[in-house]
Amino acid sequence: MSKISDSLNLKNIVCPFCSLHCDDLEIDVHDNKLYVKSNVPKSCAFKYEKLNLPKFKDMVTTVKGKPCEPKKAYQYSRQLIKKSKETVLLNSSSDVNVTREVLSAASKVNAIVDHVNSSIFLKNISIYQRRGYMATSLTEIKNKSDVIIVFSNNLFETYPRLMEKFLATKNSFSVNSKKKEIYVIGKKVKNTKDCNIRDKRITYIDFNNRNITKLINSFISKKNESSISNKIFNKLLASIETSKYLSVLWATSEFDSYKECDEIIYNISAYVVSLNKTSRAACLSLSGNDGDVSFSQTLGWMTGFPSRIKFTGNFFEYDRDANNAIQLINSGNSDLVIHLNPISEKKLVLNKKNKNIVIGRPCTKFNIEPDVFISCGIPGIDFKGHIFRTDNVVSLPLTSLRMSHNRSTQEILREILK
Repeated sequence: MSKISDSLNLKNIVCPFCSLHCDDLEIDVHDNKLYVKSNVPKSCAFKYEKLNLPKFKDMVTTVKGKPCEPKKAYQYSRQLIKKSKETVLLNSSSDVNVTREVLSAASKVNAIVDHVNSSIFLKNISIYQRRGYMATSLTEIKNKSDVIIVFSNNLFETYPRLMEKFLATKNSFSVNSKKKEIYVIGKKVKNTKDCNIRDKRITYIDFNNRNITKLINSFISKKNESSISNKIFNKLLASIETSKYLSVLWATSEFDSYKECDEIIYNISAYVVSLNKTSRAACLSLSGNDGDVSFSQTLGWMTGFPSRIKFTGNFFEYDRDANNAIQLINSGNSDLVIHLNPISEKKLVLNKKNKNIVIGRPCTKFNIEPDVFISCGIPGIDFKGHIFRTDNVVSLPLTSLRMSHNRSTQEILREILK
């Protein structure tokens, strides 16, 4: 086993933070500190290098906001679990390995298991449950798509290497990459600011994505009723009609605040399906920076359901409404919530109506102080693991890069459920 003082050069490392999970990182480890050597956006490198700050090492375990030894936090957590009549295991970010342990934990206390983003990813699942869905993968987009449409307001901040790794690539297996046409539709100023690639293949179009349905209908009727200029619209329509493999990308999370969200997703997917009568087209909804894909995939193969399940003594039962964790918490119909957050940097939203146990990465932020906070190691940084890429088709191994100051989420769950 390596020592803290060892210097290591690690290559082909998988990043656990963004759900593209790029697997080409080179990282130097010296004195247990991480230094990204690859030429990647600053925001990507910073996710690693800020973990070198003392506050990420020194974050202590707390009970009711007061620092304590882990043993005391485990004991108090056991008391809360024993008293609880309705426990929710709420996943805020995890890999496959943590999710498997969550299911094991739920089976011990007849708990409900849900993800903070389930209301978003269940929208996509509903579409292909009800009417079908022509989906693609990032590899297909990179190597076979000649025309790509990206509906984006914030995608290139959320996925900093999306353009570099999969859209405007320098080479492809079965399409001339130099002739690719890429249309980025949405907030033009934001998209051009967040995307550091300047390429003549990319056309940025300023558009209110709330009106995507009107744009899709314009494509179908071949009559421009959108706010896009006729010149740009006709160029875009011509590209679609002559394409050999059209790919359409979006993130449902960007549409979630729109009342038209479900309508937008339905119309994009329906249009893509209709194009396959005469050509080839497919779509991909990007998600998973909070471990959404790993969570739903793991639950899918182990229980048959993507989320919102409850262990009832012998097996897990699915109920989209009754096991909606957020609604249960907000309505006061649960009394204990165990929040699991080993990866994400997002602030956790806790509800004081419940007792709250948080097992989270160092420097996890909350809106209110939890009853118990137990700092855990990060998969892909402190511990090995597995994680699914955003397109659902690739599972990648996470590497342990340094010696951890914290226990893994799995170990902590086993300890508090003894």
